[in-house]
Amino acid sequence: MTRHTDSKYYLKALKNILKKSHSSEQVITAIAAKLRLKFAVIGFDDKLIHGTPLDSFQSFPLNLDEITYGTLLASGEDGNLLANMIMVFVEKEIEKKKIGNEVLGLYREINMIYDFSERISEKIDAKSIAEMALGEASQIINSTHGLFLIYEPEKNKVVELASFGQNPDKEENIDKLNFLLKELISRGTSAIVPSEKIENNPALNHLRTIMYSPLKVKHRTLGMVILGHNEQNEFTAAELKLLTTISLQSAGALETAYLYQKGLQESKEREEAIRSIHEVSQKFVPHEFIKFLGKDKLTEVSLGDLVEKEVTVLFADIRDFTTISEFLTPEDNFLFINSFNKRMGPIVRENGGFIMQYLGDGFMALFPDGSQAAVRASVEMQASLRLYNEERSTKNSFAVKLGIGMQNGNLIMGITGDIERLDAAIISDTVNTASRIEGLSKHYGSSILLTDNCKNNLTNPEEFDFRYLGPVQVKGKQKPIDIYECINGDNAALLKHKLQTLSTFEEGMNLYFNREFAMAAVTFQQIVKKENTDSAAKLFLNRSAHMITQEIDEDWRGIASISSK
Repeated sequence: MTRHTDSKYYLKALKNILKKSHSSEQVITAIAAKLRLKFAVIGFDDKLIHGTPLDSFQSFPLNLDEITYGTLLASGEDGNLLANMIMVFVEKEIEKKKIGNEVLGLYREINMIYDFSERISEKIDAKSIAEMALGEASQIINSTHGLFLIYEPEKNKVVELASFGQNPDKEENIDKLNFLLKELISRGTSAIVPSEKIENNPALNHLRTIMYSPLKVKHRTLGMVILGHNEQNEFTAAELKLLTTISLQSAGALETAYLYQKGLQESKEREEAIRSIHEVSQKFVPHEFIKFLGKDKLTEVSLGDLVEKEVTVLFADIRDFTTISEFLTPEDNFLFINSFNKRMGPIVRENGGFIMQYLGDGFMALFPDGSQAAVRASVEMQASLRLYNEERSTKNSFAVKLGIGMQNGNLIMGITGDIERLDAAIISDTVNTASRIEGLSKHYGSSILLTDNCKNNLTNPEEFDFRYLGPVQVKGKQKPIDIYECINGDNAALLKHKLQTLSTFEEGMNLYFNREFAMAAVTFQQIVKKENTDSAAKLFLNRSAHMITQEIDEDWRGIASISSK
């Protein structure tokens, strides 16, 4: 404070003790009465503060720290004693004010620290913590510049997280001072920098005063906080203490943030690992299978979990694979199967099905939505196979043929095995029947074969074209099964032929089951003459011709008995 400011400050204290409500005024008045003194007090500004002006008086100066802030006018020599007493009261009043201000300042500091600690604990990233710390420091400490620096051990470098104040060469200056900054951080102490050290350092020529405090946590220092002023405004020990408190709070928040981020990263890595495992395991055990069991993840299933579900089971098989594989190396065989499967699998999934099991030269798929999706997928697979064969023909590779058979019905899906080895399994006669029907597709020369259960399950049968192939007695079954050929899986020329002869084929089948074998043979002969590759027509032509020479039992119903798969 200036001398004038000090005089006003002291004058204010003088006025305060001479108020009639103040106990000191009562003491002064009582002593003056004992000394039989009349007195008055005027301020350094010559204004009357207390008492009444006297005609004759002696003046006694009232001063503190060599600064006169008033005068006592008394009627006798004992006025000197009264003046000394007034000055003691003023000095005590000022001390009381200082203590009050210090207590208030301490209360504000504690409040600030508590509030800052609460707010900074909510931050979970280093940059936000740095910005809040500098913002708080700049509000309570008179400064024009601030830096929040972090030491990065991996780079062996001190870098900025936040700053305030104009400093166009900031990054360059930080680089120049990096060695010094690392040394100060390693020391882990707070300090006010002497002015001569600032003046002798070109990187600090934009500042006149500097202080710094470490970001210390436990037994290590994370970085430091620096405050500066571009004028000769010396920092105080109290301000350094405040900065140290802010730095310690910030360091704790930084450590928590780093631990949080580390934990978050580890959690993400664990989640990623689990997700990867889940994705991989899902390729071995279809996710749809897990969902049918009422689970979300493979890790949730347990031995004995099961569910009953109505589905369409589809078997697909590469024709004559054994013969094909004889001309391929084991590696080429493996590549061939993979090339085939990667074309068929997506078609199954796109139609709402999933591959339950790969069988080397084929696969078993399940269609929860029923036969419509299964037949549609079958037609698309045959179309995709034709494109695949076109690609193979350009490389002089053999053409691949695919037989598909399906059945619709209930099955049990569940987890079987033992406590050490679990497996996803399905148990059902539906599966066995579907496998047999796929085998029959080879016997009838059909690309797609299905049972009457499948055909009856179709939601939109008009989408496809079928030929009835009669009842069959498959191996392991007591009752015969009516089967149908879906001709939409054939190539364009064969499909056109079958569509054109659809009614003729139906007529031939009626003649055959009515035991009019000669007429049936003539009818099927008409079809075969038009297209020699119509395997089913050729098969029934031979059957009709054979039956002409046979004795027929009365209970004959035309059931074909197929003993092989």
